[in-house]
Amino acid sequence: MRVKRLLPNASLFREAAKILPGARLDLMRWFSSHARNLPWRRKKGLRRDPYAVWVAEIMLQQTQVATVVPYFEKWMKTFPDVAALARASESEVMRAWAGLGYYSRARNLHRAAGLIAEQGSYPATALAWQALPGIGPYTAGAIASLAFDAPAPILDGNVVRVFSRVFALNFLPENGREQREAYWKLSGIWAAGKHPGNANEGLMELGAVVCKPAVPLCGACPLQSACVARKRNWQETLPPVKQRQKVEIVTGAAIVLKNRNRVLLETRPQNSFLAGHQLFPMFLDKKVRDWRKAFAKRFPECVKEQVGSGTVKHSIMSKRYVLEVFLTTFIGRSSLKNTGTESPKSTWVSQDRVDEILTNSLARKIWKAVKD
Repeated sequence: MRVKRLLPNASLFREAAKILPGARLDLMRWFSSHARNLPWRRKKGLRRDPYAVWVAEIMLQQTQVATVVPYFEKWMKTFPDVAALARASESEVMRAWAGLGYYSRARNLHRAAGLIAEQGSYPATALAWQALPGIGPYTAGAIASLAFDAPAPILDGNVVRVFSRVFALNFLPENGREQREAYWKLSGIWAAGKHPGNANEGLMELGAVVCKPAVPLCGACPLQSACVARKRNWQETLPPVKQRQKVEIVTGAAIVLKNRNRVLLETRPQNSFLAGHQLFPMFLDKKVRDWRKAFAKRFPECVKEQVGSGTVKHSIMSKRYVLEVFLTTFIGRSSLKNTGTESPKSTWVSQDRVDEILTNSLARKIWKAVKD
């Protein structure tokens, strides 16, 4: 092959059918010697604990392995099995997840645990796993193959990068239906054969530690003899670079209301920013010109002086939140009735308990800003 493929075609799959079976054996031999010692990889024979695989795969979504390891180990001590997770309250689950971000993942884990505990067994196929909350085709395939050794295809960024370089694919799955189906078909060819769990995990491992986005370690790659990118010196240009999403700046303000040794926390309403989390009162309103006046109107029984405590910044996906933080004292009785809000989900919390209650990093940044 002398050119990069701009679109999939029949020759791609004929080539894959010839190359991948042998490459698969080479990769599994490499993986048996080079696999990282990760806590969710403990297994008996070919099968791993479905619960550990499932929790790890959810945590690893949009999150680096080095970040996940300590969270995973703490999680498994707190919720050692699916029954323990199903019995836990949502607040306990959110506290255990605090700091990992993308909190819908934790809620979906909790909901799915209840469903699994109720039916009394784990799903065994990728299709059955997809019926659970928060599990898409890739996660379902990973769990089914790693935990049950099912021949299920997988497709994450690591797999895309390996296939793009091996077959000189100058397109990405998100470029269109035909392109996406081509990658999934290649993954299906790869998974067909003995020990699909090891084959799939080896492929992901290769992309993570050898076929890296920048400066890949081609000399250590078990697939180098089959890789077109290595032969043509295209490693740095494949896969093509994704178009970066434009970052949206969202400005706002948060206020920490103190009353004796307590502070006010509010549970964010459904379908709002950080829904379900306990945060300090805040405004995310482009129409507000003066945050101090806005807070004074909402909470009239506060001292007139609102002390500015700096600015916190927080990024989620393609949004960058920039919040001014204020600190003030509530001088009325500490009933919610007197705060100027009728929200039943507002509550006064002892300052000594704030650190253990806050379940997201933005709230912790705000709290740190007024303490420092």
